[in-house]
Amino acid sequence: MGKKFLRGINVSLLLLIVISLFCSCTGEMNAIDGNNNKQINFSVSAHQWKNTDSLATTKTSRAAPITDNSFGIDKSFRLLADQNDGASNYSTLIDKESVSFTNNIWQTTPSHYYWSGIANKTISFYAYYPSTISNVSHTAGFSPILSYTVPDNVPDQIDIITAINPNIPGNTVTSTSLTFNHIFAAIQFSVGSNGIGSGTISSISIGNVANSGTYTFGGGWSNVTGSKTFTILQSKTIAGTSGEDIYSGNYTLMMIPQIINNVTITITYSNGSSLTKTISETWEAGKTYNYKISYSPRTFDYTGNIQMYTVPVTGTYKLEVYGAQGGGANNNTIAGGQGGYSYGNIKLKKGTTLYIVIGGAGSSYNGNSGGLGGYNGGGNGGNGSTDIIATGGSGGGGATHISVFDRGTLNNYSSTQDEILIVAGGGGGYSNVFINLENGSTGGGINGGSATANDYNHSVNGGTQNNGYAFGKGQQGASKSIWKGAGAEGNGGGGGGWYGGYAYQETGENSCCYGAGGSGHLSSSLISSTTGMTNGVRSGNGYAKITFISAD
Repeated sequence: MGKKFLRGINVSLLLLIVISLFCSCTGEMNAIDGNNNKQINFSVSAHQWKNTDSLATTKTSRAAPITDNSFGIDKSFRLLADQNDGASNYSTLIDKESVSFTNNIWQTTPSHYYWSGIANKTISFYAYYPSTISNVSHTAGFSPILSYTVPDNVPDQIDIITAINPNIPGNTVTSTSLTFNHIFAAIQFSVGSNGIGSGTISSISIGNVANSGTYTFGGGWSNVTGSKTFTILQSKTIAGTSGEDIYSGNYTLMMIPQIINNVTITITYSNGSSLTKTISETWEAGKTYNYKISYSPRTFDYTGNIQMYTVPVTGTYKLEVYGAQGGGANNNTIAGGQGGYSYGNIKLKKGTTLYIVIGGAGSSYNGNSGGLGGYNGGGNGGNGSTDIIATGGSGGGGATHISVFDRGTLNNYSSTQDEILIVAGGGGGYSNVFINLENGSTGGGINGGSATANDYNHSVNGGTQNNGYAFGKGQQGASKSIWKGAGAEGNGGGGGGWYGGYAYQETGENSCCYGAGGSGHLSSSLISSTTGMTNGVRSGNGYAKITFISAD
């Protein structure tokens, strides 16, 4: 049966118990003796569902999705009533009888009941909806008890509300209120702020959670036991955008309130791949817990080691890589060439392992000593001449790449180049000379940036798609062994890349040039309509990001 969420119920309920001193009509029953001549009246209301956003930084309360805005006059509920004779002796007056809207009032049908008119002869009322609920037991003088096991089939998990109002004086002449409360916690699912891969979801499951318990009207749950995984089996195609509904309405889980520890939520796509999230939570009655599911992009910073990523879902992923910057001057206050950027989408199978190598930034020179090249192919800077105060060159930046096999740094793939999915070239290292340097040797890009020194008409070339200093490795800048009346600064190292950049190799005369940048690369296995490369966008160490786009 479909779920019904009730809120804002505010209907005058007249449970009529009329006293007559002279006669009782057929189908009407006196509660106790008296001369009040008043039928028992009720005003009916129900607490709204309160929504709790889970897996979020803040929690808010707002109305949950509603099927009914009020307790319509077409509905009915069940009522029990215990009568106190004034000496603490209880008897059941009304035993699970139906209350419906008849003759413009809410009343038990077909029988009617009456107030006694005697104050200390009180009546305690217990109501529940829907009226089809079974397993409600009751002993006169005590609150009713519902023994309940949550149905396995999610659409069969009904929204139960109950109300009590005990010890109402027998001489009451005004309406007696019944405020209904939801006895379950409602569990729903939507897309979180970081989004999730698009595609068709076949199911979401949550477990293991307790599925049986005893509910005491007005007292809450006890004897909560069991360990059950509940699964919503319903095909749902999503775009994967933040805030998008996944399962709610008839596919809301109606769970027994409980404390859950390390419970796993599993979202499964139609291709059989799944994502999981472990949660701990306290589920309270009358609250909706909307779990916002995201699969955040996986990011990779420089570590100097090979990193791995295992594909969780068969589908399309976006790969983004940034090469590292070359070393600069004066402790990098003057920048070296920036690293390049490459991106592309690719289809990958669940369980595939990718190997990510993040380029390290080239080091700045240290006095006469050249700076070291960055991890993953950056060339070292050359040393400056020791005859005079002449600085060394700075190291080139390392490339960043992603591959399908682990062979270490990029230069080790020279004979297995088809294993490389994507590369971003590193920038060239700085050369501290006092001449007009142009084209600051940025990392690639299709081609790594070249470096020129117009004053001496010198230049060094960046790596390309087919050649450069070496595959996966930038050239080391030349050192100046002696000053010969011209510049004696060491030359900057070339940046790493698909092919590394060159570095200027004159050792005895003029100083010259940044090391040139390395090139980027895009494998033919990437989806060509969603690929690209850009020179010179990354400062510092390299970086990579893998984003789940869609389930295929």
